Amino acid sequence: MDGGVGGGAAPAQLLPDVPDFAGREAEVGLLRETLSGAVTGTTMAVATLTGLGGVGKTALAVHVAHALREDFPDGQLYVDLRGADPAPGVDSGSALTGFLRALGVSESAVPDGLDQQTALYRSLLAGRRVLVLLDNARDTAQVRPLLPGTPGCAVLVTSRSRTITLPGARLVDVETMDEREALGLLAAMIGDDRVAAEPAAARELVATCGGLPLAVRIAAARLAARPGRSVADLAARLRDEHRRLDELRVDDLGVEATFRLGYEALDADLARAFRMVSLCYMPSFCRGAAGALLDVPDDEAETAVERLVDAGLMELHGEDRYRFHDLVRLFARRQCERRESPRERADARLRFLDYVLATVVTAIRHLKPHSVLPALLHRPASPGKDLPDEAAARDWLVVAHTRLYAAAENALRHIPDAAGDDGGAPSGLRPTVDLLTAWSHLLAGTARHRDLEPLAELALRTARRHGDDLAAARALRLLGAPHYGTETYGRAERALRESLRLAATAGDPLVGAEGTHELGIVLMGTGRPAAALEQLRLAYARFGALGGHSDRIRVLSHMARVHVTLGRRAEADTALTEAVRQARHSGGRSTLAHVLYQAGCALLADGRAAEAADRLREARRLHARARDPRWEALCWARLAACELELGSPGKAMDCADAALAVEGELGDAFCHALAMAARGRALLALGDLDRARAALLIAYRVMDRRGAMEATELAEQLAQWKPRAGADRPLLSAHG
Repeated sequence: MDGGVGGGAAPAQLLPDVPDFAGREAEVGLLRETLSGAVTGTTMAVATLTGLGGVGKTALAVHVAHALREDFPDGQLYVDLRGADPAPGVDSGSALTGFLRALGVSESAVPDGLDQQTALYRSLLAGRRVLVLLDNARDTAQVRPLLPGTPGCAVLVTSRSRTITLPGARLVDVETMDEREALGLLAAMIGDDRVAAEPAAARELVATCGGLPLAVRIAAARLAARPGRSVADLAARLRDEHRRLDELRVDDLGVEATFRLGYEALDADLARAFRMVSLCYMPSFCRGAAGALLDVPDDEAETAVERLVDAGLMELHGEDRYRFHDLVRLFARRQCERRESPRERADARLRFLDYVLATVVTAIRHLKPHSVLPALLHRPASPGKDLPDEAAARDWLVVAHTRLYAAAENALRHIPDAAGDDGGAPSGLRPTVDLLTAWSHLLAGTARHRDLEPLAELALRTARRHGDDLAAARALRLLGAPHYGTETYGRAERALRESLRLAATAGDPLVGAEGTHELGIVLMGTGRPAAALEQLRLAYARFGALGGHSDRIRVLSHMARVHVTLGRRAEADTALTEAVRQARHSGGRSTLAHVLYQAGCALLADGRAAEAADRLREARRLHARARDPRWEALCWARLAACELELGSPGKAMDCADAALAVEGELGDAFCHALAMAARGRALLALGDLDRARAALLIAYRVMDRRGAMEATELAEQLAQWKPRAGADRPLLSAHG
């Protein structure tokens, strides 16, 4: 017996061939092990394959069924139940009629009732070893009457739905292919030589297909039909998201048509949820983000999204996280553009943006509880994600980076050219700029702070296009802030001065205070202490007017460093004592760590290395506890300088190496240069002259390019490097 059923009760050829099957070794092995157990077991073996439409469930099932022919010598039965079709699929009775006919029962002998058909079907399979493949099942009720129910038989079910529950069944989630498997499928269809000739283009092609086997097969079929066409040409055509679904079609086979089957089976409310949630531009999202887009409570949003997961149109991605396959997202957005008005889409994006901004503001309230920033930003209507404490805020920040970047970038790219309803800038511009502003405060001192630069530049261009001086001022401040990765002080100074000019025009107190403080830091870093002190005093007053107590403490610590440079020890000591006292009293660890670092730098510059080291060690511990790697590395670098001053070059080397180890994960040029300068001086004191010169030269080049005053001292040291008679060695003292 070797028969099957197509649609209705008419017999059809069993197990259509699936050519060019590739990969899936783990899934194939798992299924063979599960189904082969029916041969020696005392129960029926069942496996259910679920997954996205086009992910290759049928191909995998058919491949495994062919591979198991010898284990089931009494035959194999197959039916396409058409469960994904919008119209009713094949009912259980029709499928059973086809199976009974394939098993040799004449048409006149097939019972009328479903229960009688099932009983006859199971009696005929009793004692036989038969594999039954139920493809494209809709639900449990459709499948249950088709189970043989006898030992020795095995059942393989494929379905987009995750809600099919069968006794003893092994559930196998069929996921998209990884790059190796997808390239293998591509090579199987167009030839190894074409893939090998254009490896980069082939990798781009399968990546653009999202590893979806159906998409890879369609792309491969198009290439196979045109042997002279390059892989790179098709890959280039697929880069355009607006054309991608149209390009992934050949003859009557298309990715969009496959997705449409699942979409059209949704009820109206769930179909709208599917469309609207696609407006989330994060790689994955939580129920709160879905609720913001749908404008419903979180619980209601979760129910809708879970139903989309059950329907095979969305994927679970960790705890309380969901995601679309890239191609499904494109399909959903296309439907959204066709069904929802531009205003509905814009409103949903703004609600989502409010949700994200509110979450970032919540993190700031936990991590920087004394900051005045939240009161000076756009006030979101949403409460955002619940972050109950500081630890939760830090954990969220670790994983949220790529999501926030995607949200901010796409919010900026979807800001319309037209003015807002009030004739001013579009409603999404300032919330997006404020999202960047708030996020920048959380990224300071991390490896990712420099990622904001392209977003700030895009925000600045958008703000200028709409004539929004306040948004432009805030974007410029991000580009000029010395803590956030600006490579040169000259560029920082220009950006900050322009930012302050626009802020004065727009009446923005946030940039007025923060920009003035940062300009003071830049002037201090470029060796202009008198001008720096003027800006710092102005910033101190402006933060006072805003109630920014912790910000005033930080400014005061910078003023102490400037007083040291100007030779005003008494003023410096007064400022340091007061800054440290207030920082300890405020209870803010971040502020205290920052003030102690600045105190250490001031004391070191004043020749009090032992006191400086005490301050820096405490600052380093606090920064390490707060997971602020940049500031931790800076503390190590300054500690190395202290150890040199105290006559301990070996300890200085250890501190410099610790700074470099922490900095290695950051890619922070200034921090690296400071550590290399300390290392070079330690090597010099230890007599390793060649390595010392190399380290000092690296430090000098970075500092010189940055325009930092440290470059002058390094240049003076390097200028003394003269060869002795008969040897290429420097004539330098231990401290230059």
